[in-house]
Amino acid sequence: MADAPKSPDCVLCGCCLEGCPLLSATGREELSPRAKALLAGPSKFMDASLPEADVAALTGLCLACGRCEKLCPQGVQVPALMAAMRASHPDFKQWMWKQWITRLGPYWSLAAKGAALTPDAFVPASLGLALKGLKGLRPGGGLRPWLGITKFPREAFGAKYGQRPVVLFDGCVGKGPRGVWAETARFLLNGLGAKVVEGRFSCCGSTLGVAGLPGDQAHARVANIAAWREAGRPLVVTYCATCRKGLADYVGCGLFADGDEERLWRDSLAPLSALLMGAGAKAGRGAPTVAGYHRPCHADLNDGLGDADCKLLSSLLGARLRTPAKGGCCGFGGILQLSAPELSATVGRGCWDVLDATLGFSAAPEVTPAYVLTGCSGCVMQLSATAPQGARVGHWLEVIGRS
Repeated sequence: MADAPKSPDCVLCGCCLEGCPLLSATGREELSPRAKALLAGPSKFMDASLPEADVAALTGLCLACGRCEKLCPQGVQVPALMAAMRASHPDFKQWMWKQWITRLGPYWSLAAKGAALTPDAFVPASLGLALKGLKGLRPGGGLRPWLGITKFPREAFGAKYGQRPVVLFDGCVGKGPRGVWAETARFLLNGLGAKVVEGRFSCCGSTLGVAGLPGDQAHARVANIAAWREAGRPLVVTYCATCRKGLADYVGCGLFADGDEERLWRDSLAPLSALLMGAGAKAGRGAPTVAGYHRPCHADLNDGLGDADCKLLSSLLGARLRTPAKGGCCGFGGILQLSAPELSATVGRGCWDVLDATLGFSAAPEVTPAYVLTGCSGCVMQLSATAPQGARVGHWLEVIGRS
């Protein structure tokens, strides 16, 4: 077994149980972060009598949502422990995930079109959820624009950043099947008066690390830092919550020339929505009466910005936007789409139940249809894959007009 990352011992207090989407959706204690930390972590309670292969199979059933880390008083990093276990027991699904992320990016748009044309009866059960998510990203799909920006906070942006160059980190989806996200993001930056430069970025590496591919994750991280340096160390703007977290996790990994460069990288990461705070907007033709907001698990980082997407949408949409007081995990989980799609789908259906409790679309769909915005590419895919009949899902960038 590969060495697990250094982490405090789990003391079995159970503080993490409330936040675990898998435990909530299934009621199975063995899927909880406490059970995983007990089996896979450097714990004094470790039961060495269990076969290592069984431990690896069980601990691999993790969404890596990070909710348990935020609740753990000991600071136990269960997702990191699970990634180490996956790395210790590679399998064919990891190889498939690696090819999909690192080699097949240019073909995602084509795959999304093909998924939309493939009847469900011809799709293997193990790939069904992933292909449904791809359908939600097909070119030409998504939501129609109905929100016009009437005022850009140019003065506030200029006062804070001056003429510092800005580069967009588009991520895998923004560079592929959802190029409209990248186009709209650049339109918004131009509206702010930003000096936009281009950077040759790759995948943020987050989903590779979760899949137990630390070497590939490290390669992606090194390549992205090199691209940032080549671009002149600009402000790095993201519009995917998972990409933002993935880039923030570079800090503390020994990837930078010195502490000053590492701090500059940390301070250079900014969600697009945070730069737009103070903007004005007007809803136009085709606007829904009510729109729900799904809060990504990775949206609230410890950087003082919180869920900037939610804050921006709340300011622009007002009472039109409805956000569950206690949002649920969508259940995406990266490689879990291939290793345990039934668990991923179960969590996803529970997330829709939470959204329904806030929007009430199942009671009166003709009055309040299921219309949901979010700020994470993985969440868009998963919510599309598990959506009830007639539901509309998309990134908030899709509803902004560029005229």
